[in-house]
Amino acid sequence: MEIKLHSNANTTPRTRKYIKTSTKSDSELAKELGISIDTVRKWRRRDSVIDKSHRPNVIHRRLNAEQEWIILYLRKRLMLSLDELLDVGCELINKDLSRSSLSRCLKKNNVPRVIKSDISKLGEVIVDIVQVPSEIYAKNAYLIVFTEVYTSYIIFALINNFNNDSKKKLISFLTESLPYDINKVIIKKNEDVESLLKMMNIEYDICDDELMYFNSGEISFDFKKDISDIISGVAFDERLGLPSILLSYEDILNKRIIRKRLKNLTPNGYFIMSNDEKK
Repeated sequence: MEIKLHSNANTTPRTRKYIKTSTKSDSELAKELGISIDTVRKWRRRDSVIDKSHRPNVIHRRLNAEQEWIILYLRKRLMLSLDELLDVGCELINKDLSRSSLSRCLKKNNVPRVIKSDISKLGEVIVDIVQVPSEIYAKNAYLIVFTEVYTSYIIFALINNFNNDSKKKLISFLTESLPYDINKVIIKKNEDVESLLKMMNIEYDICDDELMYFNSGEISFDFKKDISDIISGVAFDERLGLPSILLSYEDILNKRIIRKRLKNLTPNGYFIMSNDEKK
């Protein structure tokens, strides 16, 4: 039978059994076997002569389930490398996030390597829409996320409903706020968003996949809690409301986190450089 011993073990199961059944004193056994008295006493107290598991009783996780979900979402949408994702995670999600815990999170959820987007995707936008729980934002609001595929330039919008007035304001917001022209949009089927895009005369494709495009089945998340219980990044200020937090995070993602694939520029910096070159 194969016996697995701890790498620093100085006794075997046979020796330990001898210790437990011997009538000699602790000091006599220690001298006879060339081990310490503490080791003799330890094995006399133990019920078994087999090494216990050396796995820690408590595994300290740096990410809660909701934070993991957000990390995975940002990885997919923003195509961030591990180091870039670590910067974003510490700044926005959890200030205590470590590179190793982040790596374990990606591995556990079978997240593939980042595939660089082709420049032909410039101006193509993915639109995600979710209803915000009242625990996070008291108003009955929808969060709409616009992510430009090539640069990962991201815009957040909060709206209470999809009536004509809200749609007009959203159109004005998109027209004035984006540093690029929208060429095409990818959405999950949603009649309200489709009608908005038709009003803007923008081509769109329907994608039937879920919001998460990879296996996140192991994460049992629940966003029906206070926002301070979900995020605790360096930039998070619990005194601010959700709109202000989103504006702050938008600024960080677009103007402060550089992307190696964009020649070490931020998404906003990339568009500034592109516009300067056109001039």
